[in-house]
Amino acid sequence: MVAYKAHTVQRFLDAPDPACRAALVYGPDAGLVSERAAALTQSFAKRAGVDTEVVRLDDRDFAEDPARLDVELRTQSMFSPGKVVRVTAGSRLDAAALKALLAEPTDIPLVVEAGNLRPDSGLRKLFEKSPDAAALPCYADERDLAAVIDAELAKNGLEIDRETKAYLMGRLGADQALSRGEVAKLALYAQDTGRVTHEDVSAIVGDASEIALENFVYAVSAGDAAGALRELGRLAAAGTDRTVALSALARHYGKLHLVATYGGPLEDGAKTLRPPLHYKRRDVFLNHCRKWGAHRLAAALPLIQEAVRRTRRTPDLDGAFSERLLLALTSKV
Repeated sequence: MVAYKAHTVQRFLDAPDPACRAALVYGPDAGLVSERAAALTQSFAKRAGVDTEVVRLDDRDFAEDPARLDVELRTQSMFSPGKVVRVTAGSRLDAAALKALLAEPTDIPLVVEAGNLRPDSGLRKLFEKSPDAAALPCYADERDLAAVIDAELAKNGLEIDRETKAYLMGRLGADQALSRGEVAKLALYAQDTGRVTHEDVSAIVGDASEIALENFVYAVSAGDAAGALRELGRLAAAGTDRTVALSALARHYGKLHLVATYGGPLEDGAKTLRPPLHYKRRDVFLNHCRKWGAHRLAAALPLIQEAVRRTRRTPDLDGAFSERLLLALTSKV
């Protein structure tokens, strides 16, 4: 199938080629990749009929059963008229594992989402050359971000002037999914006023990189390996060094340890933190304190500090050091 250019991807998503049975959605913007993979999954599901089953798989599933993808693609759903399989590519899913599956396509569509892939990537080449597959690159630019803003505000009957829009775009990050969430929050805040002001943006739209860092560290302490890797990818796409992300993780675990070792109720220990915890994160933070416990938190801190040190000394390997650390930490929860 033809290798699609970034500017033609949306056209494909609006009307997928009927011959396409598998698609690779990839790019540096993890949020945009996720949004488009979800949209394509829904398109395939509608094609299959109502109540189509969507099966989500990632490295954790393949660790338990290396043949899981093959089974899902060759087994019809018992409870739905159709099935779509959506996979997050990781270390256990590569071009070699997919080559045989694409060589014998099934009636069950497959959507694979991945990070930024080089032109010589085996995974990318496989989907570009397969007659029944498509490789869909996702690269966001300012026009995409402007379109997100216009669509969300118009949906809520809100206008915004050029200067305020430029200010808003400066507050948003490179991750389209996070940006869409921030604009939706802004629209809710300014509803019934008819216009978004500079003051509205200042009051409600946080720094996207700070939001992404917080999502990242909480995903790790929750034991969510896939979520942590996804958020780390979003940070990288937004230009945040992995060393910065791991340093934020060290501070987060330091706070967890401080509260876990407080000589009294954890709730009272949390009140001593400066700056104080956001009220929306407070219960989650305390839950993570309890799940980890002081002993395991004390053991985790040196691991994080060593990973920070290694990423600073060998920046070319920061991705490997970071991912190894995340998998090690999330496996302990």
